[in-house]
Amino acid sequence: MKYIMKPGILWLMIFSLQFHSYSQNLEQTIEFADKQFAQQNYQLAVKEYQRALFFADGKKLDYLYQQIAHAFFINKQFGQALYFYELSYKTTKNDSIKTEIIFNKSQCYLLTGDYKHSEFELMNLKDSLSVYFTDRRKFYLAVSYFGMEDFKKSENYFLSLLPENEKEGRSEVYKLFHTKKNLYRPNPNTAKVLSMILPGSGQMYTGDVNNSLNSLLLTGSFVMLGVVMAQEYSILDAILTAFPWFTRYYKGGYLSAKKIAQNKRAIRRDKTYKKVLEIINESKN
Repeated sequence: MKYIMKPGILWLMIFSLQFHSYSQNLEQTIEFADKQFAQQNYQLAVKEYQRALFFADGKKLDYLYQQIAHAFFINKQFGQALYFYELSYKTTKNDSIKTEIIFNKSQCYLLTGDYKHSEFELMNLKDSLSVYFTDRRKFYLAVSYFGMEDFKKSENYFLSLLPENEKEGRSEVYKLFHTKKNLYRPNPNTAKVLSMILPGSGQMYTGDVNNSLNSLLLTGSFVMLGVVMAQEYSILDAILTAFPWFTRYYKGGYLSAKKIAQNKRAIRRDKTYKKVLEIINESKN
């Protein structure tokens, strides 16, 4: 009588043979992925790392997650990078790697302008850090607080990165943070209110003479048109003809003044930030 193998046993044997084959090829797949990563073929590297994950059976998960996260980070896909950094953090048992991952996550948040989450990540770090990690934490916090416009805390953390004997550098940083025009001028709300009182004055306050004259002339011309229409015809004709245009340019003028002030203040803050970084960098060299 011919023996027929039961389907369940057959599938178990096939699976066992395949698993053995995949175990042998796991290292080769990771090696190939690492090679692609080193050659900056990040999309292919991610594909191969994910292929390795499928058959990893719990092995090297933290490494695979971290490499995938690095690849996404380099490609500026920060949302996906954060997801895999978090997976790597949860699977690794190495404290140094956990610390490095927190900094990686903080970087992602900083680069996407999510300064609050960056601060949150950095506050999760242990107090007993090496000098390297302590300084790095101070720097990231200084940047986070600068982005959140908490300039006092930012200044304190930047100053903490400079040695006490670096008097010149510390003095420069102090002046940069305490010169109001560097961080607080022009004030967007002041520019808006000024233009609401007198069209064009907000733009003049920001130093934008051309837009100031343009706003004043446009709104002034519609005021004159309204006066002429009221004298020649009626107040109702003046309201129907000139008022809608006056309202449009009047509102556009004070909103424009606020936006110009915001842009100019952002440029000044950016210049201040870069100068501070230059001072910190020079002190480290």
